[in-house]
Amino acid sequence: MDKEQIIKALYSAKTLASIQKANDNWSVTYQAASESDKEYLLAEYHKYGEYVMEKSRLSSLEVQKVLAEFEAMKLAESQH
Repeated sequence: MDKEQIIKALYSAKTLASIQKANDNWSVTYQAASESDKEYLLAEYHKYGEYVMEKSRLSSLEVQKVLAEFEAMKLAESQH
């Protein structure tokens, strides 16, 4: 796989196994890369990390929203 495919694999991984495989492939590629490719791979991996953090933040907000709706429903039921 070339370096661009390695990065695409990180973003497209959806299961724990595919995430682990993509990370393993990134690591192997990084270790064998030239200095310029290492810079690219590391910069892109940092961007990927930021992407994961943002997705996590958005997921957390969604969970909080669902919990708030559930609590509102429970409160409404208890008032009847």
